[in-house]
Amino acid sequence: MTAIRNVSPRGDLDVPLLGRIVAAGEVVDVDPAHAEILLEQVDNWQPAADGGIVPIQAAATAEPEPVVAPDAADNPA
Repeated sequence: MTAIRNVSPRGDLDVPLLGRIVAAGEVVDVDPAHAEILLEQVDNWQPAADGGIVPIQAAATAEPEPVVAPDAADNPA
């Protein structure tokens, strides 16, 4: 497996090749063939030599954080 980091100036990336969203700055461990394809996008991906790897399967099964709407009292019209 090959560790790569999302360095996209756009932030989080929806990556169909990986079947998930990769957060800005996140390091993921991918198949070397997938890494080769993604690393061609030099503005979005860089090799990651450090730790902090989130395996794709573990990240895909993690519970998403709930989205909470702001209280109307916090945003008066």
